[in-house]
Amino acid sequence: MKTALSAVIVLLVSAGPAAMAQAQPPASQPSQAAPAAMDLNTVVAQIQQSANSASVSIGKLRIEKWKTDAEQKQQLQEIAGALQKNIANAMPGMVSDVQSSRGSLVASFKLYHNLNVVYENMSYLADAAGSLGKKDEFEPLATDIAALESGRKSLSAYIEQAAAKLESANRQLAASNATRQTQATVVPGKKVVIIDDTPPPKRAKSTKKKASSQPTPTPTPAQSAVSPH
Repeated sequence: MKTALSAVIVLLVSAGPAAMAQAQPPASQPSQAAPAAMDLNTVVAQIQQSANSASVSIGKLRIEKWKTDAEQKQQLQEIAGALQKNIANAMPGMVSDVQSSRGSLVASFKLYHNLNVVYENMSYLADAAGSLGKKDEFEPLATDIAALESGRKSLSAYIEQAAAKLESANRQLAASNATRQTQATVVPGKKVVIIDDTPPPKRAKSTKKKASSQPTPTPTPAQSAVSPH
């Protein structure tokens, strides 16, 4: 039990801004997404309000009076303290990043990841309050957890919608670039000259001989004498 609770505390504390930076994709990737159908500002405001209410409910827990041993009480108190620090220090900055970036997927995912950590540890603490504490300690915490769960689902839906729109825009851009490259290979208005380097066929030699011209015979003296004048 001690080992499990210690791991929970470490996970919760490590969900601060320094740890969240490790979940950020490389800078070369697009950080902003196309606007989703839902109002993201309303979603993050709901998350911040629910988290603040949960922090108040955690502060009202009387863990030192719960029906368990001193060691478990100390561990549960550490979880409660880590939750309050996360809500007071880490979450407001993440909410502000989402709002100032106008729905950046990176900022939204960091908030969603931290919200998961807070939600899981609050659920664990609420279960302990329900079994070890009083009813008036458990019920407010359970209400806050339900509100956080609603905000978590809305944020998850936004991230999914925004990622789908971003992928669709990337596919359209890739198709447009491919079309431009295809059109660039054909230049309108220019003639295409085809060079045929095939040698022409050789002509066959004629086998007919030309008739030789015969000279006109010169008349003899006798023939000239008898010729009439």
